[in-house]
Amino acid sequence: MLIALTALLAQFAVILTHRRVNKVRTRPEPPALYTMLCLFGIAVGWLSMGRPEITWSTSVLVLLSGLLITAEAADATAKLGAPRWVPAAVCVLCGAASTTWLLSEPIPYL
Repeated sequence: MLIALTALLAQFAVILTHRRVNKVRTRPEPPALYTMLCLFGIAVGWLSMGRPEITWSTSVLVLLSGLLITAEAADATAKLGAPRWVPAAVCVLCGAASTTWLLSEPIPYL
């Protein structure tokens, strides 16, 4: 859960930086590629954590943080001038990080 929260705060920082630099007032529509990559990241994260049980309360958090906010953060990253591979990495990694909301216990430190 701490991983998902850290990723969410980083996404908000990128979105707010983009909106401050470009004076965006409305939520831009991210490309469909970012949405598909976010869904792929969520699926990879879910599989890598051993397919934890999905409940209604946690699935909403995963979809909000892993799909909607991540797609907008990837779009903001692309518009801020990052290299071409960075928005795709944001989608997959933050989508996978958002699936830690599904865990009943935090991931132990190694």
